[in-house]
Amino acid sequence: MPDFVAPELCTPVDRPPNGEGWCHEIKFDGYRVQLRAEGGKAILRTRKGLDWTDKFGAIAKEGNALPDVLIDGEIVALDHKGVPDFSTLQAAISDGKTDNLIFFAFDLLFADGQDLRRLPLGERKALLKALLEARAKAKSKSIRYVEHFESGGDAVIESARKLSLEGIVSKKLSAPYRSGRSESWTKAKCRAGQEVVLGGWKTTNGKFRSLMAGIHRGDHLAFVGMVGTGLGRTPSGVSCPR
Repeated sequence: MPDFVAPELCTPVDRPPNGEGWCHEIKFDGYRVQLRAEGGKAILRTRKGLDWTDKFGAIAKEGNALPDVLIDGEIVALDHKGVPDFSTLQAAISDGKTDNLIFFAFDLLFADGQDLRRLPLGERKALLKALLEARAKAKSKSIRYVEHFESGGDAVIESARKLSLEGIVSKKLSAPYRSGRSESWTKAKCRAGQEVVLGGWKTTNGKFRSLMAGIHRGDHLAFVGMVGTGLGRTPSGVSCPR
């Protein structure tokens, strides 16, 4: 079992596939993470292969109890309605309060010394579900299996829209796991555009770096991230985003 496998990535589409042979999962608004457990020790790596185990102690602790496996998934923070919330996730990591974060597992790449990547997705998911259900007696809180739907993609994304989710990921049940961008995995978003407030900026060594963006939440303004791409310079200073 390798230390890390480059993840399979989704191809963006305007509409999800509606034909047979596809399954559809919730598109989580979180951090893509690979969980590798071997010899009673779990390691969590980002999609770029960075070791973030120390950032997610509760998830790693539960992962220590798993057999030797390599699992693909996403770490997510849920709001009070049970909906993934990326700003809450960022705040939890920044504050070092990650015990309530959840690792949603959606693919099994290695198990019991076997490379499962050539198996059809449907078989890999069945093995993953059985593995995690076997751990259910341990009252797992931080690691959960991602269920899927096999009905038409349009119906699933409409349900996701009503639940205020970001979108759905559609995957071919017969496809093997392939690192890199693949047409066997697609993603379709259902959220409308979000109005943001540009409330400040950051500099590096006295030079303009990026804008600070926020959104209105109730009676307060919540910080959501930095905007840097597309900013240019003019002789008199910084130009607006292109």
